[in-house]
Amino acid sequence: MMECWVELGGGGALELPTAVSWKFCYGTDTPCDSFFVRCLWERGQEKALSAACRFYAQWDRERVFTGVVDEYAVICGKDGLYLELSGRGMAALLLDNESMPAEYQRATRADIVADHVTPYGVEAVGGGGLPAVAGFTVTSGESEWSVVRRFACYYGGVVPRFDRMGRLVLDPPADGEEARVRDADGVTGWEYRDERHGVLSQVAVRRRTYQGTQWVADREFLAQGGRARKIITVPNTTGSAAMRYTADYQLRAARRERVRMRITVAGAFLAWPGQLVSVELRDCGANGRYRAAQTEVSCGSEGLTTTLVLGEMDAMI
Repeated sequence: MMECWVELGGGGALELPTAVSWKFCYGTDTPCDSFFVRCLWERGQEKALSAACRFYAQWDRERVFTGVVDEYAVICGKDGLYLELSGRGMAALLLDNESMPAEYQRATRADIVADHVTPYGVEAVGGGGLPAVAGFTVTSGESEWSVVRRFACYYGGVVPRFDRMGRLVLDPPADGEEARVRDADGVTGWEYRDERHGVLSQVAVRRRTYQGTQWVADREFLAQGGRARKIITVPNTTGSAAMRYTADYQLRAARRERVRMRITVAGAFLAWPGQLVSVELRDCGANGRYRAAQTEVSCGSEGLTTTLVLGEMDAMI
């Protein structure tokens, strides 16, 4: 059973009535997680949620969403009186706030969290393996999310994401329990897509003076006939290790969404973003192990359904 409640800006909380339909979308990066809930409502309570600022949901007594309330509406029509509530995950707080321009002589994980995450009431976990970055600059007009993402993803190879408790996670996905999708699970449809456009076969990072160039290549894509090269110019002071990582990052980012398998299954909350998923479908040539990139769980006219968007196991999910 789905249980939902909101936190009020002035303090206190309000439990929502029975939800008749809902949808939760999870992923990493942008767009951030989102929710929609439709509940029964009572007359005379139209403005009761004006101070609602946070949203929480539990399924079978387990937290499945923590987020920010963006909008609510009370609707009276032929189906009766309903409340519709929608919003986004806690990443919204970092997306909606512009950062102050800054220059760090040496930016650490602690610096980034203290300056760009904690001020918004967001808890950060993990990230102990993120390297310190020399000469890290925050530009004018950049969102707090952009600062965090650039620091973690570009320099540390970790795509930051939010968990169901609303915490910012700065560690790569841990390979815990693996989900399985089989015909017996009630698969209602699937799609396998392989997009070559935008995938890079080679990346070169060069200093402005032409002295020293780092090359990386996607050997598998080259063997498949891929030919797409990108050349990046960096300041003369950039070290060889930083150049190499820049090249590696560009190569990994370019193939992030090359392979996508989309599967819709009966049931709720079958897998979470970052989780390994084994696909075992009859007469399907795309069976194998994937990593979940996005999850959409809904309850409506078709009952409970989960749609998984899967990517390659080693992709930047």
